[in-house]
Amino acid sequence: MKTLELDSLAPIYGGMCLSRLDGVVFIKGAIPGEKVLAEVKEIRRDYSIAEAVEILNGSTDRVTPRCRVYGMCGGCHYQHISYERQLSLKEEIVADCLRRIAKIDIPIAGTIFGGQWNYRRKVQFKLSSVSGGAAPTIGFYRENTRDIVAVDECALLHGTLNRFLAKLKGARFLNGVREIHMLTGGNTVAFLKGPDVDEAKLEFLLDIGFDGAVAALAPDYQRTHAAGDSHCQLSIGDNGGQGISYTVSPQGFFQSNWELNQVLVETVKELLGDVSGKRVIDVYGGAGNFSLGLSKTAKEITIVEDNPYSAADGARNIAQNNIHNISYITKSFETIRENKTYDVVIVDPPRIGLTKAAVERLLSLKAETIAYISCNPSTFARDAARLQPGYTPSSVRLIDMFPNTYHCEVLGIFRST
Repeated sequence: MKTLELDSLAPIYGGMCLSRLDGVVFIKGAIPGEKVLAEVKEIRRDYSIAEAVEILNGSTDRVTPRCRVYGMCGGCHYQHISYERQLSLKEEIVADCLRRIAKIDIPIAGTIFGGQWNYRRKVQFKLSSVSGGAAPTIGFYRENTRDIVAVDECALLHGTLNRFLAKLKGARFLNGVREIHMLTGGNTVAFLKGPDVDEAKLEFLLDIGFDGAVAALAPDYQRTHAAGDSHCQLSIGDNGGQGISYTVSPQGFFQSNWELNQVLVETVKELLGDVSGKRVIDVYGGAGNFSLGLSKTAKEITIVEDNPYSAADGARNIAQNNIHNISYITKSFETIRENKTYDVVIVDPPRIGLTKAAVERLLSLKAETIAYISCNPSTFARDAARLQPGYTPSSVRLIDMFPNTYHCEVLGIFRST
């Protein structure tokens, strides 16, 4: 055990805080400015990792976590911090990454946020392996392990998903299922994985009142069983009930905080300005989250997406909305060799950010504007540095897509120089 006082301005991306009082120590469960009694859990060559076990001088931003398994389940990191302070911490983290990594000093303005609780419309429940006819444990992985923490209710999940979690608990019939992936929107879709997945288990889900479709995938990832519509039904925008129809399959990708995603889509449109008559390329474009709305004014849009499920979702969305100026390239962005230039680029890469080859390809497009949506401020800052001197950011803002976690969604608008 050691007493540690945290540096007042040292939140660290990853849910920890930094103390330099006795070497470099990353501390879980504390807030910048606090004095804590911490237990060192791991000693590495250049730093240590510790966990706060007693708060000696607490922050006024400290609150009581809502979840009874907070600190055991690996899903949340910030429930002990007031939501207002969560937002300011994340803004500080984004700004710090840009200063340290990209040498860019720009204000983080216009943070976008919504409800703190019950926002997730997508979940992966983990189920234990049991014998003797007992019901499997249903919950989430303990942080950095494959041990399952039983969960009765998750404060981040949409109410529909929590209601089905309550129905699934204690179900011996689910033996042989290892994961249940669920999406909810206008309907609810379940996707089962495990060594014993069959039609009988789908019937069980229907019998307990499953509202919508169910789909199951066999261990070979090929054989699929379905009842009803196996795509989750959503919409982008409203426009007096005339929103864009949007569907997604369980194997595809969509933003689980759908309400805030709607705000993000509109914000990207506003910041890009008038795209009338312009060519747009949407890299890692998924099922058309950003492109579908822009298609009403853009001259043409190319979506680059090598996930076959997301590309299939996108093709379905294009057809359902009777759109004729969007086309797909279903291979990796780095391998594209066409010589087209584009006016606008939208890029929404995975957490690892852009490869060097992707940055080179991006620069070769010679676009006027790049809208970069990132789920990792460190790789966002690294890529912002790589885009210089060809592009400079005109605005950077935080989108708090995942309240009560350390995850930071970042939107940067880059203009050619």
